[in-house]
Amino acid sequence: MSSPTDTSAELWLIRHGESIGNRDRIYQGQNDLPLSHEGHQQAALLAARLAGLHLLQPFSAIYSSDLQRAWQTAVPCAQAINLPIQPSTGLREIDVGAWSGLTFGEIQRRFPEEWAASYPVMDPERVRGGGESYRQAQQRTIAALCEIVAAHPGERVLVFFHGGVLQAVLTHVLQVPLPNKRFLHTANTSISRLRLITSNRALTGLVLGMNDIAHLEQSGRSLASVGPE
Repeated sequence: MSSPTDTSAELWLIRHGESIGNRDRIYQGQNDLPLSHEGHQQAALLAARLAGLHLLQPFSAIYSSDLQRAWQTAVPCAQAINLPIQPSTGLREIDVGAWSGLTFGEIQRRFPEEWAASYPVMDPERVRGGGESYRQAQQRTIAALCEIVAAHPGERVLVFFHGGVLQAVLTHVLQVPLPNKRFLHTANTSISRLRLITSNRALTGLVLGMNDIAHLEQSGRSLASVGPE
């Protein structure tokens, strides 16, 4: 239960559209790859949906990871509802270091010990490829979301970012052990709605909806893909 000093906001957490990395089944991390052709189509369908929802109850702000696959997803939505995009490096995908740009098979061959510590059971404290651990990425992302909530009390805000850190946020809010994040898959351009509460930079909240891809399903096309980070 929140106290009078708590701040809350409704954040719509949106995974980016299909990227070239998703399409080619490679680990991206913070490697700055663009959307694929289908990713741009997904973003257009999402923008049309959000434009209609904005007319019913306006969104107050748009934030996005500065990596281009998230930014390119946010741009048509920002144009549709006439709001600027505010960049945040804190919303970037988990940094997987030397794993970036490699396929699953390549990672298994080059980094067998690190791979064994990640699959099938993930060690949340293990740094992969010299980047950051899932715990570190989770803490970084939560800090970024706390800042957004504090800046927009009582408002609805769109946040465009990435699948790995989105899973990390969901495990935190749902109080699910971080190694179980693999069960919380989110499709490209899916919407997860959360009522988030901040108090002394701690984040709690309620999941109002998760992995909503109605805009893709209604299009009659199979555009919802789940790929590596």
